[in-house]
Amino acid sequence: MKKIIMIAAAISLAATLFAETAFSGYSGGKLNYASNPNATDSYDPDLTLQAFFQGQFNFSQNMWGRLEFSIDTGDFLSKELFHKTDAFFKIDELSFTFKSRSDSDANYFSLFMGTYDPIGSDVFLQRYFGIQPIASKITESWLGLSGSVLYPHFGIGIADVKRLLSSPIALGGYAYVNHEDDLHYVLNTDLRFACVYRYFTFDFAGGIGIPLSNNNQGKEVIASVEKVYWHAGTTMLIGNHYTQSLFIQAGLFNVPFTKRNGTEVSPDDIYLLFEPRFLFDSAHVNLTVFSLPQDTVDQLIFVDDSLGVNLNIFGDTFSIGANRFTLGTNFSFSFTGKTFLDVVKPMELIKGEYNITMTPYVSTNFLSGELHTQVSVKFMKFGTARWYDAFTADIGYTAKF
Repeated sequence: MKKIIMIAAAISLAATLFAETAFSGYSGGKLNYASNPNATDSYDPDLTLQAFFQGQFNFSQNMWGRLEFSIDTGDFLSKELFHKTDAFFKIDELSFTFKSRSDSDANYFSLFMGTYDPIGSDVFLQRYFGIQPIASKITESWLGLSGSVLYPHFGIGIADVKRLLSSPIALGGYAYVNHEDDLHYVLNTDLRFACVYRYFTFDFAGGIGIPLSNNNQGKEVIASVEKVYWHAGTTMLIGNHYTQSLFIQAGLFNVPFTKRNGTEVSPDDIYLLFEPRFLFDSAHVNLTVFSLPQDTVDQLIFVDDSLGVNLNIFGDTFSIGANRFTLGTNFSFSFTGKTFLDVVKPMELIKGEYNITMTPYVSTNFLSGELHTQVSVKFMKFGTARWYDAFTADIGYTAKF
């Protein structure tokens, strides 16, 4: 709560320095109903909340600030409902951007804290090119910037982005400091290139992180570098929303490089998503093959395991009166605790644990926002004593203001 008050006070103070301040925002929340996986004796229902808030304060045409935070709570149906509920609060972004313009480009210089223009989301493309969302629907999250990212520009730092005026191209550079652990600061530098054409969208970033220590073999030094991290990620869409298309994401996060061992790549640090998208009149069919880090999977609502295949069939042209509906179903087949490297041993892969899940969902405009409901059925749970774990339900709402 103290963090919220301090941030609100800082933004309010900044707002008073300018004659006119405009505000726009986007927020959402989702309630999830499921059985408590930690209950061993009997059925214990869980009701949890995920929510986020994004706000932009336009101090002038050439200066604005952004604030985003998210909340992930524990069970509301516990015996202490009216006393306390565990919750995780996270400030995802606090930034200030200054825009300047020349005959050839528009320049955006930013100071930021938290996560800024993360690779893996389409936030950068939406901000600098004004496009509609292109990210895979299976990576949707109700935690804002805490959702699916290949790697975050996370920490305290600066960013400078040039948007060319003669062509749909943007170039960017980032420098920021964060923590590897409680002892080491990491100095990160990244470069970025993005372009948006009618049938081709591309976003790539890569860079290095240098952990800094003031101790070398027991001796104090100004700075000691024992290893270097490197990271890279890309998002690509061939085609567009109105054609057959192919969506691809791939990335590596904080792969260490040392003089003694060279590069040590772990499958847990690799993000792969391959999604052909087919359009049949008003019906959309997306087939997704993915291998994702478990930390990413834990933030998503359509994905339960790190390796799998998902089929998403939906239509978004249904309407009743003034209400427009999106109706669809996700069919997922996934493997527990596996990565893309396990595909080379198909028999061992099949003998391991796997999940088959069906998730029908409905979205429609409601009041000034969008209402989303879904029910998930995990078929492999029916053969266990805890058969009731097979069912979960979600209801969520998002609105812009």
